[in-house]
Formats: sequence, structure tokens, C-alpha cells
Amino acid sequence: MSRWWFALLLAWILFVLYPNPGELITSLYRLHKPPVDAALVSDLAQELEGSTPTEIQAFVYEQLPYRYDWTAYNTPWYFPTLDEALLKGVGDCKARYVLFASLLEALEIPYRKNISLTHIWVEYDGKLENRVENNRETLIAVDAAGRTRVRLPRADLQRSWASFRHAFWEIMPIGRKLLLFAGFPVVFGLFGLSSLLKRRSLSWVGWRLVLCRVLFGRVRTEPLQP
Repeated sequence: MSRWWFALLLAWILFVLYPNPGELITSLYRLHKPPVDAALVSDLAQELEGSTPTEIQAFVYEQLPYRYDWTAYNTPWYFPTLDEALLKGVGDCKARYVLFASLLEALEIPYRKNISLTHIWVEYDGKLENRVENNRETLIAVDAAGRTRVRLPRADLQRSWASFRHAFWEIMPIGRKLLLFAGFPVVFGLFGLSSLLKRRSLSWVGWRLVLCRVLFGRVRTEPLQP
């Protein structure tokens, strides 16, 4: 019973956060293989010819002011395509990553993909470390040749948790929070009703069958005899 309760509760949470589960599946795939598109930003790249990666990064941050996914895409976590990022004109680290990497590829500047517990960023030669983009925070590193290295990060867990809580919960729209909490009493009620029916020696399946027959007029109800 506890397994079914947990599965139903998990399904409700997933439904509230991702009414379209395909968005989550697609985002996970894009995290593994970001939709970098050098051809799409070729005109922008020409304007940045001769710029250093640091200057290009500043340009990317100017083009895409930081916005959380709840604000930009009405979802807790979403990895956009380059088209989507440019169309929105805002985004978080994932949107900035795909634009920055696309520009570097268009300019034939080597770079690496780094992923931490809560962040993804472009790593390049000469990049200065900061408190969220550094070797200690790195969980997955993919070099220019596509070789992947996974390591146990020495991350600031307190900062990582605070970042996660803010991005996923604190800025969640109030309507989604209410909908999320509304599912808990429903799940508890369903399993409470199931337990009650079992104690009365009538299975949940049996009650559904009787109810359907009554609703569709296939049986005639009679008073229960003592």
C-alpha cells in the first residue's frame, strides 16, 4: 500500500511541475547534448570577430538578462534551444550556455562544458574562477574532444541548497504551490477510503463496479438488510 501511495503522490507532483512530461525528458537530453547551433549566430559572430572569450561572455550576459525558468518558461527547470533562448531574450545558465557555446563554435574558439550540482557553464582557457564556476564545484566536465570526466565535487552544499530552493520553490507561482498541496489530501483520502472499504470486506474494485452499474442504470438499488 505504501508503494502505491508513494507512486501516486510522485505522479501528482510530476504532473503539477510538468503538465507536459516531454519537456523534462527533452531538457535532460539537451543537458547531455546541448543544442549548440553555430550557423544560427554566424552574423553575431562576425560582429564579435577578434573579441576575447571574456568579452564574448559579457556580450552573452547582456543579450540574455538572467531569469529563472519559472519566469521564462513557466516550468521549474527547462533547457531551451538556441532559437527559444534568442526569442525569449532572457534565460538562466542553460540559455546563456547554448548562446555562448554557439558563438565560440562559430568563431572556432575551443571551449569545455562544465556542470555542477546546480549550474552549467562554458569553460575556456584563461577563464577566471568564481564562487559558482570553479574546479571544486565541477561534477561533470566535457572537453573539446567530447571526452567526459565525472568527479565527486567539493561543492559548497549550503550555497547549492539555497540556490536550488530559491530557483525551484521560492519563486514558484502561488497557483502552482496551491495546486501541488491540493493533491496531498486527495491522495491521503483515496488510500484512506481504500482501507475503509477493505475493512468492510468489499474491495475497491468491487465498489467501483457497483458504482458504475448504478450510474449507468444496470442495477436496481435496494435498501441494505440488517
